[in-house]
Parts: sequence; structure tokens; C-alpha cells
Amino acid sequence: MKTNLQFQGEKSPSIAPKVAITSWYLMCTALAMWLAFAGKSEGESPGSPDRQIVLLSCVIVYVARAATTLFVFMKRKVPWWEVAWGGIPIGLVFFFSLHDGLGMPRPLGLADALGILLYLVGSYLGTASEVSRHIWKSRPENNGHLYTSGLFRYSRHINYFGDLLLFCGYGVLTQHLWTGIVPLAMALNFVLLIIPAHDTYLATRYGGEFEQYARRTRKLVPFLY
Repeated sequence: MKTNLQFQGEKSPSIAPKVAITSWYLMCTALAMWLAFAGKSEGESPGSPDRQIVLLSCVIVYVARAATTLFVFMKRKVPWWEVAWGGIPIGLVFFFSLHDGLGMPRPLGLADALGILLYLVGSYLGTASEVSRHIWKSRPENNGHLYTSGLFRYSRHINYFGDLLLFCGYGVLTQHLWTGIVPLAMALNFVLLIIPAHDTYLATRYGGEFEQYARRTRKLVPFLY
């Protein structure tokens, strides 16, 4: 992958890739639900209803947010390699975590309250930052300028930070250690690949505006990194 990702700056509706990602998420969720409920054999544990509601709510909220981002906020081209690189693993995470989590009899506890909080905060950071940027960019007087206000005052990639918090919280709710790999892998992907490429693109497009912004604003984690 090049430092400056080839798709950045190229406008395209990319309907087919966007539909593919959304459909994949829905298919993985539906299959996990069928196996957890309709596919259960007699005598198997029915699972904790409150945990089932929370897990399914988390996945539904994520899919709704992802679809909104893809079809409303994202104007750039979405290449098929991005569908495979990002979309397929997340769909599999939802499938396996729901497959196990929906049948877990353990009720929600204090740790799960922390997971819910992380998930809600992460979802808010990701959605609110995208909405405010979308509104700002829709104004003609802002054409050609870099958005540095709102939540982006605290991190150049606050939406990515929101995703990390979100999946940390979701991992806590699944009660499986393997789901901790997800935010770790995402963090490495952001730090080593996505953020350097994105920053290179922004520096090329906005020049001095981005340089000033980068000097005063952390890359990913507000006040830390």
C-alpha cells in the first residue's frame, strides 16, 4: 500500500461496494441470530435476555452508523480491496461474537456497564464528528478548507478513536478475550497505515492549514497521541 492511498481525493458513489459491505454485515448478524435462536438444539442454554438485547443493539447501531457513513457522508471512492480489508473481518467478528454471546447465560454485571459506556462514547465520537464535518463541508464558503472544529479540535482522527473505544466496549460485552484482538489490530492499522496515509493526503491538499492543525492537535488519542 502506498503512503498516499490512491482512492483519497477521487470522488465516486461506489454503490456496489457500499451495498456489499452493508449486506455482509447484515448477513453475518442474521446468520448468528438464526444459529443462536432457531438453530439451538433442545436442552441448550437459552442465554441471558439482557445480554442478548445489548449485544444485538450494539451490532444494529454499528451497522446503521456504517451505512449512514457510507451512503451519506462518504463521497470518495470505495475500492473493493477496502471492502475485503475492513468489511469482511468486522462482519466475521460480529458473527462469531454473537454466535457465542447470544447463548451466554451470564447476566450483565459491572464490567458490562463499563463496556456499554465505552460503546456509547465511541459511537458518539464517531457519529457526532462525522455529522458536524459533513454539515460544515456542505457550506460553499468552506470549500477547499480543512475542518478543524468540533470534536476534531481534540484529535485529528477522533472518528478513528471512537471506533477503538466502541470495539473495546463491545469486546467487554462479549465476555471473550479473543475480541480484544479487534481494537488492538485496528489501532495498529490506524497508527501504521491509515493515519500516516491520511495525514500525507491532507498535507498535500491543504498545505499550511494542515501543518498548523497538526502542530496543535494530537493524531489519535486526545491529549496523549
